Amino acid sequence: MAVAFGVAPAIANGVTVTKHTSEPPADIAAPVKERLAPGGATAKVGDNTMEFWWVKTLDAKSKDWSGVAEGTLVGAMKISARFRDIRGRTLQPGTYLLRYALQPQNGDHLGVSPHREFLLATPAAEDTTPDPLGHDPAVDLAKKSINISHPAVISLDPPVSSEAPLAVTQTDAGHTSVTFEVPTAQGPLKFGLILVGLIEA
Repeated sequence: MAVAFGVAPAIANGVTVTKHTSEPPADIAAPVKERLAPGGATAKVGDNTMEFWWVKTLDAKSKDWSGVAEGTLVGAMKISARFRDIRGRTLQPGTYLLRYALQPQNGDHLGVSPHREFLLATPAAEDTTPDPLGHDPAVDLAKKSINISHPAVISLDPPVSSEAPLAVTQTDAGHTSVTFEVPTAQGPLKFGLILVGLIEA
């Protein structure tokens, strides 16, 4: 069971989260920027400032991720300092798009994480379309974020959250998760995003 920390602004395990009203970064391609809502959230993770923007509406066919196509644009993230993704790979300071993907069901990933749902972090300078990319093209772009054979990934845990937006929680694995939400035609989809944690694999 996740443990919630209900302090406002939300803070736990060195993570502080507040709302912001900034426009999406200028280095995001105009067609992508048009899909993003103004304003979002700022997470302070140690010395790192992480700003998030989410799509105005997520193309989902249900109140979870089951109807979301892989490679769908979910949001954008700007980080001020180096950031380790859930696999321990380093993202350099800069702007990234966040696209939905599923962990492959193969021997390489068996038992790696409790959920298959992830967000891929793709370099905003090279990811210029708002349209769904599909699994492989999105993964290929996310590999460029860390320049190795594995894509940059941020774990969705839990994929569907019952916590209040911007709540900071600790997962069963001991990771620190922040609850965000995006609008869908079926209502808001709330999810946890791991900002502090490492999967040993």
